[in-house]
Amino acid sequence: MDVDIDLQCPICLELFNYPIILPCSHVLCRSPCAEHLFDFNFIRCPVCRDNCYVSGGISSLPRVIALENIIERFKAASQNSKPDRKQSICSTLDASFDSITDNSILPSVCNLCSTSKKTKAIKTCLDCNASYCAKCLKMSHPNKEPFLSHELVSPNLDGRDLNQSDSGLCSTHGERLSLFCRDCTTTCCALCREDERHKDHQLVAVDEAYTDLKKVIEKSLEKLQQNQEKVRNSVQLQRDHLKDMQQMADKKREEINTQCDALLAEIENKRNFFLADLEYEERVRQNDQEDLIKVMDRILGSSQALYSYSKEVIKEDVGEFLEVAPTLSEKLVKSTIECETAQYEPHDAQLLCAKVVDFRKEKQVLRDMNYLTAPSTPSIDVTRCSRSEDTVVLVICPPNNIHDVIDQYEIHYCSEEQKSLEIEETLIVKNSIEERQIGKGVPNSAGLIVVLVENLCKSTTYYFCVSAANQTGKSLNSEVVQCTTLLQGESVIPVPVIVESLCRQFTSSIQIYCASPQDIAVEQHISHFLLYRTLGYSKPWRTLSLYGRQEHRVFGLESNSEYEFLVLACNQRGECQISNRVILQTESS
Repeated sequence: MDVDIDLQCPICLELFNYPIILPCSHVLCRSPCAEHLFDFNFIRCPVCRDNCYVSGGISSLPRVIALENIIERFKAASQNSKPDRKQSICSTLDASFDSITDNSILPSVCNLCSTSKKTKAIKTCLDCNASYCAKCLKMSHPNKEPFLSHELVSPNLDGRDLNQSDSGLCSTHGERLSLFCRDCTTTCCALCREDERHKDHQLVAVDEAYTDLKKVIEKSLEKLQQNQEKVRNSVQLQRDHLKDMQQMADKKREEINTQCDALLAEIENKRNFFLADLEYEERVRQNDQEDLIKVMDRILGSSQALYSYSKEVIKEDVGEFLEVAPTLSEKLVKSTIECETAQYEPHDAQLLCAKVVDFRKEKQVLRDMNYLTAPSTPSIDVTRCSRSEDTVVLVICPPNNIHDVIDQYEIHYCSEEQKSLEIEETLIVKNSIEERQIGKGVPNSAGLIVVLVENLCKSTTYYFCVSAANQTGKSLNSEVVQCTTLLQGESVIPVPVIVESLCRQFTSSIQIYCASPQDIAVEQHISHFLLYRTLGYSKPWRTLSLYGRQEHRVFGLESNSEYEFLVLACNQRGECQISNRVILQTESS
């Protein structure tokens, strides 16, 4: 019984063992065929060459039980027919042997005759490697090209063609094959040199041809082996790239889920906050209304009882009536006043009506959410920059696109001498999400970034430009800004001083004391700004205007954290002086 090809695994060519079906609908043996093909939840089908992704791995692929039952029945049927099959094979081999033995003594027969009784061949074509009878020869080799160039010889009497004669002898002349024709790429004897077929051809000795062709083939084999190694390396690199791509896709998938989960958690927190606040307001007003209803019910019950009692008293005789009339009259007046005061008063329901939730802007933001892109190019506001002897204060304007996410700013600068030598220095300033609006305290500079470039040379011209970067890339550099530091003693601005002993620390705020703003005359047009940032981080400075005050309290700080403070004094000519730096720590909560 022949094995049906549909019951064979396309890899091991054996009957299916624990067959499983791939997403492309082809079936493989689970072990070891499919297991060896699995690579990071991917399997390449050996039949259709399709890359199939299986999320749960090989264990999630379904088992084809119906196919297993068919294979079991096939095995049982094969076992029953095994003796008959062995006898049939033996009979076939005996018949074949007899046929070979008989044919060995027969003359050559025509290879083209289709009749059951073969005709004796009269010619053998060395080019076609076949023997023909007279009729088939005339039909297969007409007297025209390209058959005119075919070499026809007499067939061998013992049933073999002359071209199948003893090895090393010429089929035409019967001489030893000692030459090789490079043009015909075949061996020949010495007599073939004069033959028309090899006229003007390049003939060399067999040994020489053997050596030359061997070298050519060895060189080709070496080149093929090198190319195979290249292909092998390329396949490995492609597989590694596929693994890296899958790992990157898994990582990005995890990042997307993490970001979306965090966003959903924030939305859920907001929902809980709004519902809790509404529930609190409802409970407070409900308690007030219930207390008021209880008071009004008590007043109503008391007045109704007094009303019934008064009706009974009026029916009494004059003596008894006059005894209780004065007291009853006072009670009626008092009850009347209570009923007048216990009237319905609309509660402050407007407070609940004012609690309106409208997320249209937030919905639009969610609809506009997309993959992160490189930020737009920031710029340097020259009108707000200033410099001292060894420091330049840069004010950076963030990109106008509100959707830009900036992880850091890169300030590139060089002196005139460094520019000629093509040397550039870079200052990296980290930017966190909560500090994107740094600089709002500077007048007319909402959202600006303040950066100090320090340790510069005196009276030296510097060139500055800035770029913004995030995880996806970096923006283009801004326009170059030129700034020259001051000579020693050139600035007329007094150096501000922070008195650390008079500063005070709180849990979420720090109060800074600096008397310099009050020591400056108004006519000097010198402005003072308080700069502060978290200690230990290369971040932009947060900026607040002192408005001529000696004390300024900075709010919104984290508890038990160290902060760095300094005071910047600058005038309208772009000159500045920087105070001493003070490091203070907020108190623990």
